[in-house]
Amino acid sequence: MANLKVYKEALGLKNIDEILQAFRDSLLDTNKSFNYFVNWQKIKQNVEKFNVEINILNSLVGSKNIKSALSKLLLRYPEVISVFPIIIAVREQEIKLIDDSDNFTKSFHFKKQKKLTDDDIQAAVHFCNKSGILDLFTDIKIRNLKDYILGVEVGMDTNARKNRSGIAMELAVKPTIDALKREIPALDIEFQKTFKFIAKKYKTPISQNLANRKSDFVIRKDNTFINIEVNYFDGQGSKPQEIVDSYINRQNELLGAGWKFIWITDGRGWRDGTNQIKKGFLEIDYLLNLDFARRGLLNKAIKAV
Repeated sequence: MANLKVYKEALGLKNIDEILQAFRDSLLDTNKSFNYFVNWQKIKQNVEKFNVEINILNSLVGSKNIKSALSKLLLRYPEVISVFPIIIAVREQEIKLIDDSDNFTKSFHFKKQKKLTDDDIQAAVHFCNKSGILDLFTDIKIRNLKDYILGVEVGMDTNARKNRSGIAMELAVKPTIDALKREIPALDIEFQKTFKFIAKKYKTPISQNLANRKSDFVIRKDNTFINIEVNYFDGQGSKPQEIVDSYINRQNELLGAGWKFIWITDGRGWRDGTNQIKKGFLEIDYLLNLDFARRGLLNKAIKAV
């Protein structure tokens, strides 16, 4: 159950109902910042590493006999084969698929090479034709392949937004933990390390169920280990009960190994999950949102364990 003494000392809250109300009233509507949308630096790096190959492939724009032109290009500049997957928004250098020309499963290889055989070239041209890549240079008639790939990279980068949402929470909590480290230099702080790594480095026991899991933060205070996990819940994805139960289970496993646990969660999704988050306060010693953490509760909780 929530350590009421610490909640009262830090925030002046005397019981679970007061804590729950204060928690709901201070939830964030969003944890997005300007860098949430697109990682432009990563996109620039992804595009620039193919800069030469892209410029070579630009010579295909407007080709009358595109298959013949591509064959000749691959023979002279075999390295351009490495660009084909990204044109269709794929990262893998080997693509396996069912070829509808004969219904057999085939593997197409796009690793950069110094020389391609006739069979390699024929397979690459076949792939580009059937996947629609050749249409870019003929029917669609792009003006610049680099601009097109830049757009592809932006689209693919949106898949990383969920990860950036999680990272945003970790970065929001980190200054508070760093400030505590300055106050108590003897604290050891580990960020994004597996429990196996922590157990080995500090020679401390840990549940085998957690060994390969990655922690958000681990703090060693004297001989006590504290796992701090953070997440943001906007009401989408997992059900609130499943989320709460997973962190209750995390605390129980850690307690069994002599560890302590702090859960920091935020997001408007909890406004509709009042009963579930109340269960969290009844079961977890230290459950905070970002407002609670910044107002001193995280500091008090770490000092109290």
